[in-house]
Amino acid sequence: MKNIEYLPNIKVGEKIKLEPEKPKLHPETLLPVLKNCLSQQATKYNELFGLSWLNLDGSVNMSAWPDSDFDLGVNKAQEAQWALEANKNHEQWLQDRELNPAMLTEMSLTVMMQRLLPDRFIIVRSAAYDDYNYGVDQLIIDKETGAVVCGIDEVVNKLGYTGPSIKENKIKQKMLKGGAKVKYGASVHQDKLSLKSMQNIPAFYISLEKEELLLLGESISSEESTEYEFELMKKITNFLKKQAETSLTWNLNYRLQANVRAFLDSLESWPA
Repeated sequence: MKNIEYLPNIKVGEKIKLEPEKPKLHPETLLPVLKNCLSQQATKYNELFGLSWLNLDGSVNMSAWPDSDFDLGVNKAQEAQWALEANKNHEQWLQDRELNPAMLTEMSLTVMMQRLLPDRFIIVRSAAYDDYNYGVDQLIIDKETGAVVCGIDEVVNKLGYTGPSIKENKIKQKMLKGGAKVKYGASVHQDKLSLKSMQNIPAFYISLEKEELLLLGESISSEESTEYEFELMKKITNFLKKQAETSLTWNLNYRLQANVRAFLDSLESWPA
């Protein structure tokens, strides 16, 4: 009779502990859910102000601005160049971009914040021009003050990736130069929306581990906000608060300092 060969480091009679299977990201399933959520909220925001200022993907609609044709052309030229560098046609590049973890993170966070933040805040994705050229992925508008209180730049962490330290330095340099600016911004005054270019916007970032993105994706698929979303939102609130407080120790211009303080005041109404 042939001897039974056991796996290395396994003793006879010992129970084998199996690692629980980690959730997997299924972009093909998650993307339609995100698109539907963003479309519904964009429609509400457009109806709120009687203006089609948002695209159905939740991003600022550049076509709502007069004389935006040139910048729309710039966007297409940039995308064509990036597609060429990736050996893809324009359409394929756009499709693959939507399935990128960083893009899914941006969309997921937008949906989560729209679900959980008070009605006082409008959370939208920035115009493509501001995303490509100014590095601003997301805008948070405070209806109470009328101002864009924050410009967000998301990042997904990977094992062994030094994203946060790189991102921190990038954000610090942006803040020391006066903060974020957007050509296609918006403000609210007396329930009326004004389309305008803006500067001296506090710029911060949100860092998610890959596992957090996976769990967030699962949560977003639920019609009701989950306990996980609330806990993640609390973590993000505290993370942004720490960044804002740290930025006040830097030599910022007075307008940006005032805007950072206004952002800290608005954070008091966020989940924490």
